[in-house]
Amino acid sequence: PAKSPISAAVAACPGAPTHVLLSDTEAEHIPGCNMAYWKSVLEEIGGFDPEFRTAGDDVDLCWRLMQAGHRVGFSPSALVWHHRRFTMQAYFRQQRGYGEAEAMLRFKHMQYFDPQGSARWKGVIYGLPRFERVFHRPIIYHGIFGTGLFQCLYPKPSSPWAQLVSGLEWNALTLFIFLVSIQVEPIRIVPLLMLAATLLPAISFMVLARIEPKHDTVLARLTVFYLALIQPLVRDWARYFTWLKGKRTPDAVVQTPEKDAGPSLPLLRSRLLSFWSEQGRERVHLLAEIEKILEEEGWRYAQDTGWNSWDIQIFANRWWHVRLRSLTEIYPHGRRLTRVHQGIVPTTFSVLFAFTAITADVLVALAYPAALPFFLGILALAGVGWLWTGWQLRRRVGDLVRVAARRAQLLPTGGKAPQMS
Repeated sequence: PAKSPISAAVAACPGAPTHVLLSDTEAEHIPGCNMAYWKSVLEEIGGFDPEFRTAGDDVDLCWRLMQAGHRVGFSPSALVWHHRRFTMQAYFRQQRGYGEAEAMLRFKHMQYFDPQGSARWKGVIYGLPRFERVFHRPIIYHGIFGTGLFQCLYPKPSSPWAQLVSGLEWNALTLFIFLVSIQVEPIRIVPLLMLAATLLPAISFMVLARIEPKHDTVLARLTVFYLALIQPLVRDWARYFTWLKGKRTPDAVVQTPEKDAGPSLPLLRSRLLSFWSEQGRERVHLLAEIEKILEEEGWRYAQDTGWNSWDIQIFANRWWHVRLRSLTEIYPHGRRLTRVHQGIVPTTFSVLFAFTAITADVLVALAYPAALPFFLGILALAGVGWLWTGWQLRRRVGDLVRVAARRAQLLPTGGKAPQMS
């Protein structure tokens, strides 16, 4: 039981760790405070990832268990009840930690997230009042002709609208349209309508929240309204800030030349690398050696989980990532030709910075037309420098790949299979 009205209100607010169920007996996610495992299974997948120190370790573990072919069971009688946070400051600190963890999980499990960085769950999250209940009543499974033995109540799948109108993007757009409407009178009603939409999910939490009777006061429900309104903004801000800050390899690692790599390839030739083997050595051998070197040198990277169009993504610096894709061509007598494509991908920070710079140049050029050539020149030089850093990074990773190929007993070739006698 809650010890104060604040802790009772916090317990009724969104953002608590809870289970996500695929069925009554199988879960997609189980909170870490309610987990139990077979030791052999935990050892099989390598245990917990030490990178997740604040939150997210339980989500990462559940996803890796399912990727390894295991199922996460759910037992409603095996729950351990925990106290929620006792103050609003502690609650918001918890939500910031969850937002940071979501961003870190997105680096590792991109296929489970939407473009805004929110997790996409296949299952249903139970236990909290939802905005949809105002318009969509839950359904009951009666069985054919009403013969179901256990006629349970099931909520309908969650709608994305409540999350959309509560999020940081929506509120930022509301503020932008409000500022524009100060000068454009016909659209002044638009930000008011958008603000009303933002308030609706928080109002639904305030009305539908289950608060302990001894703490269920008007002040407690107003506290729920305030916390439910601010919580998505706090969590989104932490998630976006962590994502924009990026998961980067230390500069010292990137700038240190690869040992035994030999002369670096020309910039334009480092995009596609080819290697030959007479002993049946294939891409899996090369990728294994690449990962070993990445670990030895301290690079930050993500491995394909089976749902990506790349094999390894290297989080290199603030401006660029490098994606490695590979294939192996099969030739007679156990001979193999392995090709590795290195694609440089701009980071989210890089894209936003470029958009901001272009917008600023356009606005300044419109205000001072005579200076347009000067600002275009500055923009062009910045663009060339940006591309140059990407090409240099690709060449650096290319040296790493060539060293890995040598370890994997693959020989560099010019892109074609050698003539076979």
